[in-house]
Amino acid sequence: MNLFVVVLMSAAASMGGVSQVPVHTCPSEGKSIHVHVHGIRSASGTVKAVLYGPDPKSFLVKGEKADKEREPAQEGNMTLCVAAPEDGRYAVVVYHDENDNHKFDRNWIGLPTEGFGVSNNPSLFLAAPKFEESSFEVNGEVTNVDVDMKY
Repeated sequence: MNLFVVVLMSAAASMGGVSQVPVHTCPSEGKSIHVHVHGIRSASGTVKAVLYGPDPKSFLVKGEKADKEREPAQEGNMTLCVAAPEDGRYAVVVYHDENDNHKFDRNWIGLPTEGFGVSNNPSLFLAAPKFEESSFEVNGEVTNVDVDMKY
């Protein structure tokens, strides 16, 4: 991941909130993961959760997601549901596509112009998040994960 993401992640403060039920029913196949997203700054656009794993080499690699969900944004907190195909270690990346162009927008020097967050809310400085610090274990019917948005 580029420096632009790292700088924004490390510079932004996170906000907590109360967990909710998912916006839509979880997929019927796989292991449900409730992604509780905190600190969404507006109801503009959509919020997308992308699940990576169980192979750590797939983390942040375009086209290597295990699952994804995109829903209309809700200001404050919302919960999305993705499904892991099997037990194992996974990581979630969330982004707030405020203009709903289905892209993670960046400015002229490559810094993100839209909010994002990573599972386990790792503290980062001048480095992309690592799978090891962002991953969590899936080994039951429902796994709950909190992600704080950074803007």
